[in-house]
Amino acid sequence: MPPLPEHEAAAEEARLLARIGTGDREALRELYARYKAPLFSLAVRLLGNAGESEELLQDTFVKVWQHAASYDARKSRPFTWAVTILRRGGIDALRRRGRRVATQPLDLGTEPAAAGETARGAAEAHEDAARLRGALASLPPDPRRALELALFSALTQSEIAQRLRQPVGTVKSWIRRGLLDLRATLASPAL
Repeated sequence: MPPLPEHEAAAEEARLLARIGTGDREALRELYARYKAPLFSLAVRLLGNAGESEELLQDTFVKVWQHAASYDARKSRPFTWAVTILRRGGIDALRRRGRRVATQPLDLGTEPAAAGETARGAAEAHEDAARLRGALASLPPDPRRALELALFSALTQSEIAQRLRQPVGTVKSWIRRGLLDLRATLASPAL
């Protein structure tokens, strides 16, 4: 079945969130199936290993379950809302580690493997990171930089706009479009 157009997919995902807000576990399973690959890829890029990324993904979906009733479609699309939850959790995890959140351009080389990580988990994390690198590399330079800063730093959109010397509206558009492009790329089956 071909993927739904962007606005139809967002509308369907908003309906899933509404169902989750009423305690519908099947809706949560459906949303998880849609979002697990792209969110896991972002978590691996943010945290640097598959084990912690799996925990972050699980924590993200617990928060989605707990807060789905408060989702407001006027503020963001469902995927953007989920990315925001994941990003905040990832930044909190990095702070707990005492590690500074990266604000420099991303080095999207190889990800370090966690101790005790299985070969399969490391291979999957590497494949996910490679797909994320490809998706990010396909974006024009300025939108890519804006999205990298939004995902992997603790900067606000206003601070990103100042750093890139662009209007806030432009930065917001770049980030939104970049998230949609990443979602589409990372949600599609690997070739």
